[in-house]
Amino acid sequence: MKTPYYYILLLAILASCKSKEEIDPNSLVNKWLSTGQMQSKKADGTWSDWYVPQTFAAVTPSVWEFTKKGDFLRDGKAGGDCCFAGNKYSLSDKVITFSDPKICPTVDCGFICNTLKIEQLKNDTLVLVQCSTKNQFVRVK
Repeated sequence: MKTPYYYILLLAILASCKSKEEIDPNSLVNKWLSTGQMQSKKADGTWSDWYVPQTFAAVTPSVWEFTKKGDFLRDGKAGGDCCFAGNKYSLSDKVITFSDPKICPTVDCGFICNTLKIEQLKNDTLVLVQCSTKNQFVRVK
């Protein structure tokens, strides 16, 4: 008869555990420089090797900033655009969700991913996943 009680107790303990992988919101607050390094998801679900797209060499690397107040900036300006980010962000369980986007009534964005998943945030490296692409950033000192 005691067996069901042990299962219930075990389930309650497991449900109350928090992941050790949680991201401290303060560790995201900073300026982050894009390295240009990317990975793409392959058809079999695995990731490609890191590469730098041909177009990146012709573009000045972008600096993304996440502020303590929840503002998102790109190169020192409001970060919202039509089909990707907003001017505000929130972080919950390794997921960055944007809000307050730029209004673009004539743009049809189609299928977009308006959230970013933090795959890595340690030392001075930030790796973000958006849809089927990973992007790498380094902390600006």
